[in-house]
Amino acid sequence: MLAAVALALLFQVPAPPPAAPDTVDTPEEVIEEAVEDVADDLDRARVRPVFSPSALYSPSKGVGLGGGVAVDGVIASDDHLQVEARIAQRLQGGLAEYLTGDLDRAPLVGTLGVAGWTTTRTGFVGHGPHSADGGELFLDRLSALGEARLAWAPAGPRGLRLQPTVRYRFDRLRGFTERRDGALALVRPDDLARLEALQGADRQGVEVALAAIRDTRDIPGMPRYGSYTEAEVARFEATDASGLGFWRAQASGILFRPALIRLPFLPERGALFVRAAGVVTRQDGTEPLPWIYLPELDRDLLMGYPKGDFVGRDALSLGVGVRGVIAEAIGAFLVEGVAIGLVGAAYDDVTTEFTPRLQFTTDRPAEGEAVPLRPSVGVGLSLHYLERERAIVDGLIGIGPGGITLTSLRLVWGLGDFRPRFR
Repeated sequence: MLAAVALALLFQVPAPPPAAPDTVDTPEEVIEEAVEDVADDLDRARVRPVFSPSALYSPSKGVGLGGGVAVDGVIASDDHLQVEARIAQRLQGGLAEYLTGDLDRAPLVGTLGVAGWTTTRTGFVGHGPHSADGGELFLDRLSALGEARLAWAPAGPRGLRLQPTVRYRFDRLRGFTERRDGALALVRPDDLARLEALQGADRQGVEVALAAIRDTRDIPGMPRYGSYTEAEVARFEATDASGLGFWRAQASGILFRPALIRLPFLPERGALFVRAAGVVTRQDGTEPLPWIYLPELDRDLLMGYPKGDFVGRDALSLGVGVRGVIAEAIGAFLVEGVAIGLVGAAYDDVTTEFTPRLQFTTDRPAEGEAVPLRPSVGVGLSLHYLERERAIVDGLIGIGPGGITLTSLRLVWGLGDFRPRFR
């Protein structure tokens, strides 16, 4: 018996070892999983169109089309990607911006942005407040900008936010033409010489900045009380052969307080606000700055004037206004109104040229004279549909000695995308 068992064990075929578990995906499985991940991301992401109705027509840019797309939750749940483009007869451009988080909630948010545009209708009226009347030109210009920011709020989003920024700028002036017959003969000789020195040359450089920001508004889109303040110091160094360098300091702030009384025909009391903005620029040496690097007091800061009227090394804007809901319907529609009175000016040197005098004409001061403040009024309406994924219409016009201008016209797909006009 024992011999039979031994003989059986001797000739027994050993069983094959158990197969190793299948831990390596095939290329087909890797692709399939990637597609599933993308599909999950798209399901999570919130995609919305961005409209630019004011891009449909411009007296100087011509007929065009503008818009884009905004996406939340591309990689993380709170991130934001926005891509826009505008194509018109005499203007083409686009921008893309990505934020890693929500500035109103996250203590640390990074931002990457790029923009580029080309147009033959950039308005030019000189290098400062003393430029000649009537010497208005159109510039044929190509520009690009890249920017990286890091916003850090160590005490939380309601505390102080520090924001280091690095910007890259590229500009090319391809030529210029008269805005109206005879304008070229009225341009000051030094303004014309500085334009001709820019023509045909690529100018580029890097700017490093540090900003401090504090936002205590109760509702950023429709504030009733609180404030928003921002101050930034920047240093620009040219990377071309010009060797140009300059410092720039700028600050802005807006303070909201509930209105003192509530008018009986309005659904709410509304809010009063005071706004101020200023910028000072100083270059290395005595060589004047090219026009492309001079700050502009634009239509958001002084309305009712043609674009490009207020350009200089320094600028100042002060305003007082009121905003609030002026009508509501069925609990879903709100019409918000805003009105603001403004004064402002651009200077070669604000420390020597400032005067509190107001000027209600478009005449420019003579060389060596103090620069008066220019007045303007802004009036705007916003239509809010409070249901999600519905458009908001927002328009603002400016009224000043130069006439009436359409400052902005926007369509926003959702209330979460609405940004207040006055910051």
